[in-house]
Amino acid sequence: MKHAAVVVALAVLAGFYSGRTAHAETLADMAKQAESDSKGGKHLEAFDTMRKATLEVWNAGPLLFRKSLFVSGPPGGFDIYDRRPDSVFKQGEKLVIYVEPVGFTWQPKDGLNHALLVADLVLKDGEGTVVAQQEGFGTFTFNSHEQNMEIMAVLTVDFTDAPVGKYIAVLKFTDKLGDKSASFDLPFEIK
Repeated sequence: MKHAAVVVALAVLAGFYSGRTAHAETLADMAKQAESDSKGGKHLEAFDTMRKATLEVWNAGPLLFRKSLFVSGPPGGFDIYDRRPDSVFKQGEKLVIYVEPVGFTWQPKDGLNHALLVADLVLKDGEGTVVAQQEGFGTFTFNSHEQNMEIMAVLTVDFTDAPVGKYIAVLKFTDKLGDKSASFDLPFEIK
């Protein structure tokens, strides 16, 4: 019986590693193809191959955030923002949060690709006590001909009645089309 368990465990591990190797070889093959195309002057083909490889990594991975930070006001577009010099706010000042999610699911429908992310917000005080929370604080729907990878989400928190003190904004994003979720914390202070 013990021997059978070892054989089963080895078979599971072999399947796991062979699957990972096959995926890595696929990415390596795409990189070689892109390199060959680039050297041959086929730069657009090389770009498209690398983009395809990047989307494979994107789809296989979890929901992540390239950036999550406080900004001075509404951004002008993807990666076009003024970062706040610190996370200290005046009483009555709104918190503007810029987020770049990656790894969420695109689903094709009616000739377009669709993605749907929902953000829940929890505000904690300096001791970790929940002082406010809202499910579905932000809903972000994306529709595109491409599976875009340069996507941003912006949340504005009106915490105007909060007393002076230290806080933590906890934002949990849920990928409604891909059954993925992830969260991040942004500590801040009101003076």
